Amino acid sequence: MSRVVRVIDLGRQPYLPVLELQRRLVRARIEGEISDDLLLLVEHDLVVTLGRGTQQTSLPLPEPALRAQGFEVVEVERGGDVTVHAPGQLVGYPIIDLQQHRPDLHWYLRQLEEAMIRGLAGVGIGAERTFDVTVLPPS
Repeated sequence: MSRVVRVIDLGRQPYLPVLELQRRLVRARIEGEISDDLLLLVEHDLVVTLGRGTQQTSLPLPEPALRAQGFEVVEVERGGDVTVHAPGQLVGYPIIDLQQHRPDLHWYLRQLEEAMIRGLAGVGIGAERTFDVTVLPPS
């Protein structure tokens, strides 16, 4: 059983090539071609991703207006709503075989949250869990 997480720093990359890389790596991990868990770190160019939960009212501007402002707009198969990635934001994409840890997605997500909370605390930034995003202050 592997307990190694290989961290791969991709630097700054457009979204779609990184999405395709993730898909290839997930297939390879599932097929056993890769034995270690992975964490891809990347900074994306301007992109808005639309999850399966996206509604027309989710976008702050119509898609053509976002594109005119330099955003790539990509529909993805993940759950959730709209996500924005921009230069200066570090994004992590874990590729983890939960069967080697604990096959419980909710446990895994809580572990990710806890790691982020502790990591931020380590650099003097307070963070906490919230399950209602409407309570977040407007940015």
